[in-house]
Amino acid sequence: MYWRLTPRIKVNMTDFAVRQIKRNISFRLIVDDQKDGRMNMAVDEALLEQAGNEDAAPVIRLYGFKPATLSVGRFQRTEGIIDFSTLRAVGADFVRRPSGGHAVLHDCELTYSIALGRHILGTLSKRQVYRFIVPILIKGLARLGVLDANHAEGTGSNGNDPDCFASSGEFEIGSRAGSKLIGSAQIVSRSGVLQHGSIPLSGANRKIYQFLVGNRAENQSTSVSEEIDRTVDFSEAISEFAGAIRNAVDTRDDTVSSGEKFRASKLLATRYNRDEWNLKY
Repeated sequence: MYWRLTPRIKVNMTDFAVRQIKRNISFRLIVDDQKDGRMNMAVDEALLEQAGNEDAAPVIRLYGFKPATLSVGRFQRTEGIIDFSTLRAVGADFVRRPSGGHAVLHDCELTYSIALGRHILGTLSKRQVYRFIVPILIKGLARLGVLDANHAEGTGSNGNDPDCFASSGEFEIGSRAGSKLIGSAQIVSRSGVLQHGSIPLSGANRKIYQFLVGNRAENQSTSVSEEIDRTVDFSEAISEFAGAIRNAVDTRDDTVSSGEKFRASKLLATRYNRDEWNLKY
């Protein structure tokens, strides 16, 4: 299964609301480390809740997964789809995301998340959140040497495939040749909007087919290292993407607060570590 991006489409950054966010809002920038998948989802949700407070700044977080983790979308079925015995055999983790979308194997990747409260969003649409973050992601790729990344129109989607990187979505990012390079998902809540996405640094994410039931072809996605023909590790990628974010918007370097860590630990215990959540569909 694969889909093709329309090459060299420019994101329309003349949108007034998007320009206002870039001009007037200061973001917390959290350059985090690699955590297990369930904790990562708990932290992202805790950051979304905090961002929803009336006086809270929006936040961009960069992080990674360790060990490798298969995540599925909030409403995605797992029964008859995910091969849990193979996951356990290789020591990979599993988690259901708070966001929508399809399955992703988080392995040798950089991950981003952005959380904006409703007081920041105003009338900003989900599409405009994508329009805000896409050019920043493309600049991060360029700093690593991927100079021809483009965003997708969203045509050619294979929505029935459980693999995120076998499906297209509006404003997702791919290579000049048309292979998917960054996959993203969103959730809109009473607090605001959370968007997070996977930036594969190697082709390890394509091993996802090993953990899906049935005979499936390896997806035709690409990775940063494959695009520039050299190895890019987590530390280099997180440094360059942090630089791209600092150059694009006003930021202050920050960490996950003690209150956010406490809330994440509660979410971990009551949701992300529980089968009632992870296996609910």
